[in-house]
Amino acid sequence: MSFDKNKHLREVLDTHKMHHVQEFVDKVKNRREEIKVKMHDQYGSDKYSSFGSGSFAKHTATNVKFDLDLVEPFKHSAFGSLQDMFDSVHDFLAEEYKDTGVTIRKQKVSIGVSFPIEEGDDKPVELDVVPGRELKDDDYPNSHDLNLCFNEDHWGFKKGTYQKTNIQKQISHIEGKTSERQIIRLLKIWKKQKGKKYKSFVIELAVIRALDGYKGEMGLWPRLKYVMEYLRDNIADSSFHLYDPGNSNNDVMAAMADYDRQSFKSDMESMLNNIDSNPDFYLPYYFKVNDKFSGYKEKESGAAFPTSPKRFG
Repeated sequence: MSFDKNKHLREVLDTHKMHHVQEFVDKVKNRREEIKVKMHDQYGSDKYSSFGSGSFAKHTATNVKFDLDLVEPFKHSAFGSLQDMFDSVHDFLAEEYKDTGVTIRKQKVSIGVSFPIEEGDDKPVELDVVPGRELKDDDYPNSHDLNLCFNEDHWGFKKGTYQKTNIQKQISHIEGKTSERQIIRLLKIWKKQKGKKYKSFVIELAVIRALDGYKGEMGLWPRLKYVMEYLRDNIADSSFHLYDPGNSNNDVMAAMADYDRQSFKSDMESMLNNIDSNPDFYLPYYFKVNDKFSGYKEKESGAAFPTSPKRFG
């Protein structure tokens, strides 16, 4: 019997679904709500309503890697500069969680919050708080545009400079794209398992671009293969651009070094060749089932249930 590529990839996706770790997800959500309340109490009318972003908001999360970010949109008049805004949020959270064992750290455009790991968990609850400021007074409610502060020299930006973005548009860009999200998740699973450093946002935008108008077979493997071929043929080309839906002037490929583009191309090429020569071995090698949940099967309702009593202890 020939190896069923679609069946294997379905199992990869099924074993990486978020409901397998729902208890931990709930802990992260509760901590996010806790921070949301603290931010509201501290800044009040100086900001607009918080909202979630990251892979969870885009429905591209996997149970081995997911982001529950909290975006904090500030009014233009709230701070004299974006750096003042960034430092204020960091200092407030550092004071709020002083002597609690919680780690507060400045990152590129966000403040990382890491809670002590709890008994029974594989990892700590971690959140990124992303402060942004509207471009001009009273503009945000209509445009949802925000300027983010670069707190580190990164992606060609200097510390203290800024980048316009629209996180709501980024989320809307992937909204309803179920077929694309499946392939994005598979490539993110590969990226995580193989320790690749390519930006998930690049993968997300490239998959959406590749499958725009796709008329081929709708199985997981035909779509994944098509996207991998698209990446192989285009990612290293200097004329290939991917523009941020939240800022049409921001080509995310511009920040990707030529070496990384070539490496991405080579990865796709070798994967395609190897899978073609020996799919039974190489497809599970590049796209691994999450063994922790491999005893589960999906009911039509979407609920997971164990197929073996070993799952009970």
